[in-house]
Amino acid sequence: EDAAAELARAEYYRYAYANKPDWQGL
Repeated sequence: EDAAAELARAEYYRYAYANKPDWQGL
């Protein structure tokens, strides 16, 4: 597993969660 890819994925999900739009229904 590429460490850089892991970090990028974690950053993406952290950003997406922090900015989660209404359509996610969470």
